[in-house]
Amino acid sequence: MFNFFKKTKNFITFSRTKLFSDEIAKPQDAQGFYNFLQKLPNPDVVLRASGLGYKSLRDLKSNYQVGTCIESRKAGVTSKKWKLEKGDSSAKEYDFWTEIFKYLDVYKIIEDILEAPLFGFAPITVRYEADGQYILPAELTAKPQEWFYFDAETNFYFNSKSKDNDLIDLKNPKILLPRHRATFLNPYGECLLSRCYWNVVFINSSFDFWVRFVEKYGSPFAVGKYDRNMTNEEKETMLKTLIDMIQDCAAVIPNDSTVELMEAAGKSASADIYKGLITKCENNISKVILGQTLTTDIGSSGSYAAANTHQQVREDLILSDVRLVEKTMNEFILKVHSLNFNDTSAPIFNIYDEEDIDQSLAERDNKIKTLGVTFTKDYIKRAYGFEDGDFDMAEPSEPVNFSDSEEPNKTKDEQNDFDKMDELIPEDYEKLINPLLMPIVELFKQERDADVCMEKIAEIYPLMNTEQLEDMLTKVIFLAEMLGRVSNG
Repeated sequence: MFNFFKKTKNFITFSRTKLFSDEIAKPQDAQGFYNFLQKLPNPDVVLRASGLGYKSLRDLKSNYQVGTCIESRKAGVTSKKWKLEKGDSSAKEYDFWTEIFKYLDVYKIIEDILEAPLFGFAPITVRYEADGQYILPAELTAKPQEWFYFDAETNFYFNSKSKDNDLIDLKNPKILLPRHRATFLNPYGECLLSRCYWNVVFINSSFDFWVRFVEKYGSPFAVGKYDRNMTNEEKETMLKTLIDMIQDCAAVIPNDSTVELMEAAGKSASADIYKGLITKCENNISKVILGQTLTTDIGSSGSYAAANTHQQVREDLILSDVRLVEKTMNEFILKVHSLNFNDTSAPIFNIYDEEDIDQSLAERDNKIKTLGVTFTKDYIKRAYGFEDGDFDMAEPSEPVNFSDSEEPNKTKDEQNDFDKMDELIPEDYEKLINPLLMPIVELFKQERDADVCMEKIAEIYPLMNTEQLEDMLTKVIFLAEMLGRVSNG
């Protein structure tokens, strides 16, 4: 039995230190693990198999398709707005951070953080300056990935020339390390550019062969027919003339020679092979970086519904990038905050859309407000993301009587008449009804079918025209509503 508890003289205490401080499965004790290596190699399949480095991946960004997709993905985040939420920080602390973010190039920092999905991780160093009262961040700089590495225990190191083991504590305020889906087996994070490597290679190779194909079969062949008595020198001269003819579209040949221009028929299918391969590789790159294809190339079979679906997939990736940026920026804020203040109640960095208002929520709240409901300031802040200084609460209006909301506007005298009618009993209403309308009232009391009522009304008043009938029905329905209101109290 495991000795999780230890007895003392009067009671049993929990053996916390030994039980929770030791790790159950340590990397250095695992069989077959890289415990003999100080430097853990990047487990990325493409990087390991090809022997490439981060510089080769960085060169992929010059490819037209890769570069376009990267710009599109980053623009999904940099096109949004950012703000500092006060949170639980004091006014002094919030003013401190407001002044810092005035001189920081926030969108440049965001773009550096968004390199993490492309390379797996994006180390950013922070340089500080002291002004006598505070320690202020002066510059945030993205550093090359090949300068750093992890060991078997996922410790982070700098490849220093002067030191053998330059260990970096990730809690150090001088370093930020956003990573893309890093795990224990792969602390370097998942690298999207490595998935694009072979597609870029195939695109470049296909273009190379395609250009050669066009050079060879895109222009007509010039075939010269010579006389059997021509010497070799004359044949060479004629061949040179044909070559010049293809380039200059003009040639001089002997009178007894013949030149024919022959088109390369049946070669379009061969050209489509290169085009299809390039298109396939381009779509693969779009899927890797953007998760879909239709936002970069609608193709020949795209539709509005499909484009919306693909855009939603792209939005999901953008939301993931937004969370990565917010996490890194808030980590940066907490590190700097701890250097200057004793508490940990720092402002919160938030990214939002400029028109990020839920229309369905706004319409629902507007309908609820018409019923007389008054929303609190806390609800407005929580539901719509406003801050204290963004809005003021107006005085609540009079509750709306829903039963009267559908009635037409009435003058003061008309309202007094309605008030008097509410005080009457049902028998008094009957005395006010024109005796000519009593058959209609009795008919509606006895008959529930509207069609039958219309037929019987026509029988009772055969001489009435349509306008008179509509006017009479309007009066009867109005009086019936009044009777119903009084009868129900």
